[in-house]
Amino acid sequence: MEWSKLILGRSLVIFWCMALGLFLPEKVEARLRVVVTTTILADTVQQIGQNKVTVRSLMGSNPHHYKIRTEDIRHLSQAHLVIYNGLSIENGLKRVLSQLPKDVYLVDVSDCLPKKFLRSSHQFDGHHSHSHADNSCGYHYDPHFWLNVNHWMMVVRQIEKSLKVIDSSEAHFYHMSSNKYLGQLNELDQYIRFQSKKIPTNLRLLVTSHNALGYFGQAYGFETDGLMGTEGQEASIANLRRLSYKIMTQKLTTIFWDNTTSRKSMQALQESILSKGHKVSLAGPILVGGVLDSSQTLQSCDKHNHSTYEGMMRHNVDTIRVHLTPSKHDSN
Repeated sequence: MEWSKLILGRSLVIFWCMALGLFLPEKVEARLRVVVTTTILADTVQQIGQNKVTVRSLMGSNPHHYKIRTEDIRHLSQAHLVIYNGLSIENGLKRVLSQLPKDVYLVDVSDCLPKKFLRSSHQFDGHHSHSHADNSCGYHYDPHFWLNVNHWMMVVRQIEKSLKVIDSSEAHFYHMSSNKYLGQLNELDQYIRFQSKKIPTNLRLLVTSHNALGYFGQAYGFETDGLMGTEGQEASIANLRRLSYKIMTQKLTTIFWDNTTSRKSMQALQESILSKGHKVSLAGPILVGGVLDSSQTLQSCDKHNHSTYEGMMRHNVDTIRVHLTPSKHDSN
């Protein structure tokens, strides 16, 4: 009798273990495995795919410092869908992306933007040229197009289409999610325009660590300039002098550092200007390379969620407005 109870008990344990082993993975596997390169893409895919997708981002909040890891290659190879920014951001990944299994659906979101919308190298005079030895993949275009919300809305539609290709049974779900998110982004675009208009036209000059805000400037009425050129390139003495003269001539009172470069370079520019008797403050960071993950925090007064694209953009325009809008005391 005891033996029969023991056997029955073990049988029940085995049954439930098999049930868990068989059925739980199916729920996980039902989600699309999507690998993206940037944190901004990760947030956008999650907004559209919601609980239908499992999203993995490779690069963190600073794509320029990314170095490929063995585990990244494994995740890329096992993905249903791989989405990347294009326009030189993923130069270190080009070879890996070209060798992925044929059943991995690969999407370059920059392809959805008409070339006339892209900033070419002559538009930023070499101060922020992303030139590389390899003359392929449109290296001469500025890749920071996400800083124009209207451009990113085109990317949202491209991601929606890509998800539909892989998971056509959920096409309606992706379409509705995309529409909802586009509504949020339209409100975001209006918010940025409203805040930007509070800044006097003669003060709408954004000087940052490196000139990544070109698309933002074109969309929202700012002139942009930067201390650094290509990623990781040290600021030249000539460019420091040029910017110092420009800032003093235009009587600019604030310059900005961004989260993809060291604050020290902009402090050097600030000190150079102060030594000439012109008062200028250093503010930031401006988030240009990606959203922050939940473990990263900013010492700022805004209440935005910096781990989302929307929160990142709201933080940027609020930071710019606060520091470029003259206070009432300035006129006295």
